[in-house]
Amino acid sequence: MEPKISPIFMRVFSSLLFVLSVQFSFACGWSVSPETSRLALFKAQRDGFFKLTPFYYSADNYYATNTVSSVDQEKNCIEWKKKLGNGINPDDVHKILYETDSEQFQTAFENKTLKSVFPKNTFVEALLLSKNKAFLNYILLAKKLEYGNVEYTKWESWDQVGSNYKNYDLEDNFDFEKKIKSTKDSFLKQRYAFLALRYYFYAQQKQNVMQLYDSYFASESNTILKPWALYYNALCVENLPLQNYLLSKVFNSCEEKSFAVLQHYNWKLTEETLALAQNDEERSVILAIESLRNPAPGLKSIQEIYELSPNSLFLSFLIGREVNKLEDWIFTPQYTNDGAPSVVFGDTDWYNYSKVKEENFNKDILYLRELEYYLISIREQTFGEQKDYITAAIAQLCFIDDQVDEGKKYTDLISNKANASIQMQKNIQLALVSLKQDDLKDEKVQNQLYKYFDSVENLVETDHGLFKNLYSLYRIASNDFYIKGDVVTAGLLWMKSDIKNEGEYAAYSNPYFFSYIGYFDRNASVKDVDLLMALQQKTDKTPFEKYICSGTIAPNINYYKDLKGTIAFRNNNLELAYETFSSMPQDFWEKNYEYKNYLNENPFTPKILQKQEERKFDYRFNKTDFIVKLIQLKKQNTASSNLQLAHAYFNVSYLGNSWMMTAYDWSSGASYTDYVYGDNTENEKKYQNGNYYNLKMAKMYYEKALKMSKNSNEKAMASLMIFECNYYDHYAELISEEEEAKNPFKAGRELVNFYSIYKTTPTFKKYNCPLLKSFIN
Repeated sequence: MEPKISPIFMRVFSSLLFVLSVQFSFACGWSVSPETSRLALFKAQRDGFFKLTPFYYSADNYYATNTVSSVDQEKNCIEWKKKLGNGINPDDVHKILYETDSEQFQTAFENKTLKSVFPKNTFVEALLLSKNKAFLNYILLAKKLEYGNVEYTKWESWDQVGSNYKNYDLEDNFDFEKKIKSTKDSFLKQRYAFLALRYYFYAQQKQNVMQLYDSYFASESNTILKPWALYYNALCVENLPLQNYLLSKVFNSCEEKSFAVLQHYNWKLTEETLALAQNDEERSVILAIESLRNPAPGLKSIQEIYELSPNSLFLSFLIGREVNKLEDWIFTPQYTNDGAPSVVFGDTDWYNYSKVKEENFNKDILYLRELEYYLISIREQTFGEQKDYITAAIAQLCFIDDQVDEGKKYTDLISNKANASIQMQKNIQLALVSLKQDDLKDEKVQNQLYKYFDSVENLVETDHGLFKNLYSLYRIASNDFYIKGDVVTAGLLWMKSDIKNEGEYAAYSNPYFFSYIGYFDRNASVKDVDLLMALQQKTDKTPFEKYICSGTIAPNINYYKDLKGTIAFRNNNLELAYETFSSMPQDFWEKNYEYKNYLNENPFTPKILQKQEERKFDYRFNKTDFIVKLIQLKKQNTASSNLQLAHAYFNVSYLGNSWMMTAYDWSSGASYTDYVYGDNTENEKKYQNGNYYNLKMAKMYYEKALKMSKNSNEKAMASLMIFECNYYDHYAELISEEEEAKNPFKAGRELVNFYSIYKTTPTFKKYNCPLLKSFIN
């Protein structure tokens, strides 16, 4: 007999799992980061947003991106083109300056093979002209410096072991001041000054940095070098408000340094920094920088920036951040399974989260309306792209607040000439209108939805950030179809949602058995599975049906048949379970999923009575044969048959050796919450009229066997197992110490009889133990 775990130990163990929130669940037990689970539908952009990408609202410190703006590099390439002649292709300049390894360029120069190594490169051809020798010398020095900057990443070239490039000592070999003064060309003079300034910055010679900036960059200049030089100069200034002010000027004038600026910006010096600003534009930029990483409501800053610069690009971006915050605070708890927004604050009372969730929702809705009304009040005073952007934001706020008609009104006000990103947002919002207002069973409506979905899909190749929007849109669409009773479409859209969720799920990139049935295992009825199988077999699918089935429909219809039979078994419909399982290949359970690893023991010997060393895992389990046996035993209706039925139903519970007859996953702790499909406990409580957790059917058949049997050994077994059923039924729920004190477990008459009437039976002699006897009061 398995040793019993005391109630106190069970409680502590379960509580520990609950606190850690890390529990094993076979087949689908993974979790993802808060940023991955966050919902976001609003991703309209204005021209110029690209440099602000790291500052989109995110659960992480910064919004993750694998792309960096190249605008500054392009400006630098154009400056070289203007200097050396219009015949130069800026792309050729880019190839040499930003794509060519420093050692490769230096080696080609030393070997006099620049032309052959870089054939038809107009920039190289210009540099090799005798009149441009000074410019070539500059590029060679810049490349040597580049090599030195990344020296730790370099290995000696196999064909040039001992290369002296690696040991290049700038201070011993080059006099910056002399070179700058001797260079007559102002273009080159400024570039040599920048090389020196940058070198002195990393050498921590701050005075040299500031002197070079004042001498060569402080005056008005259109070169991209100016904001780059200002960035290094700003970081050498010890006055922190002044450093902030200079960094804000860098932030506003170039793209490459935007992320670095916010990393070095000194927060909470707003008033001191604003005091240095020379005009409203500069003040608006400082306020924007202060707001770009604020996770809390930021309407006050938006209002202040609008008064200073009503058509500001940063104003638009901050409005978008506010919409994304509200989507997180309202949508994420509503449409995901962890029940909380991705960004939370430390004072949240998680022990009473349902109350906090309601309070936060009401507070967030009030804030949403305050933001919405403000945007409506300023909309008419804006123009062009700014107006379309604010209109799209108002529409999205309406949808978050479930004001569908109002949302449609503002969606229709978005100009047909709006940029592609805002047009994409318009299509998302039109899809939301259709989901809320149209007949989702109508083929024309479904096909129109497909067009909206596809319009966003087509943009994903150029903006991977839109995966988040598709994940969110499909999650909401899934919920709307589910509410309308279409579980099949809801399930396939749910899968679409997870597939789009930034590639986090290996299960979807390499789909397997449970990937195809997980949603339907939790939500489908037998009728739903029949409809799902009909769709899988349908040869003339509509465009919408083809779309939702792509990458989501199971390739093998027997996956769905197995689910149908399992649902029928949970519903105690043995006849339908038999009909379904018998229509499948009978080796299915040996070749698919994890059945052979978990359905491999005798289901008519209760696992709870076996010692580990007694268990055998060589039983050939066939679901069809198992159902046939249960039907036969029910028809016999004898003490012996009812005892076997009781053992079988004990084993198909979560405590048994054949739980996979009833469920597809199993958790080691109470109330396990799977990220993808949520907490399945309430569903599992209903399996077989409460048998899966509470052993109701097992107990019923043990009681029938006890009542019908004339055999004392059978009665002993039935009595012992009724005690087991009562014990595990009592502790099926996670209970507190206080609850246990009020309702302690008490053994029934069956255990008393086991130790009195049946103490001479073989069953008693085999399973009697002191721990078991201790339950008798």
